[in-house]
Amino acid sequence: MIYVKLLGFGLGLTIIISVFSALGVIFQVDDNGMIIFQIFAFLIAAVILTLYMKKKDPTLKQFGFEIKRVNKTFFIFIGLIVMIQPLVLGIDFSLSFSTLFLILFQMILVGYTEETLFRGVFLYHLQNKSPKSFLLFSSIVFGLLHVASGLNPSESFIFVILQIVNALLFGLVIAFLFYYTRTIYLVIAFHTLFNIFASIVRESSFEKSLLAVILLVVTYIIALIYFNYSSKRASKIVV
Repeated sequence: MIYVKLLGFGLGLTIIISVFSALGVIFQVDDNGMIIFQIFAFLIAAVILTLYMKKKDPTLKQFGFEIKRVNKTFFIFIGLIVMIQPLVLGIDFSLSFSTLFLILFQMILVGYTEETLFRGVFLYHLQNKSPKSFLLFSSIVFGLLHVASGLNPSESFIFVILQIVNALLFGLVIAFLFYYTRTIYLVIAFHTLFNIFASIVRESSFEKSLLAVILLVVTYIIALIYFNYSSKRASKIVV
């Protein structure tokens, strides 16, 4: 069954990342060392995914590797989503240049790997299914795998629920953007920028973190309403 196969792909990526993260813990590396371990994990996953896609389509066009025109309003929502956390929580200017460089390299790999898998490969295999099948399945798998690896049991119940909703909606926003535009470059850039800015914000109070998550959730919902409206006007998809 294709859904089981795709879920297996997602779990495989999670396992690769978890193994390298565990190695980082075993070797008791510092923060930069842990980033380096994760870089290796995503680099391995990126190579495997690229070889897989090349085997299926040497041009990679069926996986969205094409430059296409994009509704300019989409960039407004992308900018808002990317900037909410640094604006609310502030930038951590104490980070060293080496750490910033490693974060940049890591997040480029994360954006490429996760988007080619959860959007490119998923849509390639689900292109004969209904739009809802791709949008919901890819966003749910993406969201749940991120939630499973990132939840902190010490957080309050409300914050945990908002984190889950945030992860699912973020996955749905990106899935919708990719399905509507059919260019993987846009969502790779979006995902990469989002992760970079999320990685360089200051540690803040619970209240500020909660505010940032709430603003993100509200922005996701508004963006999805607009995307759905735009897609209906263009007679692309209806969800």
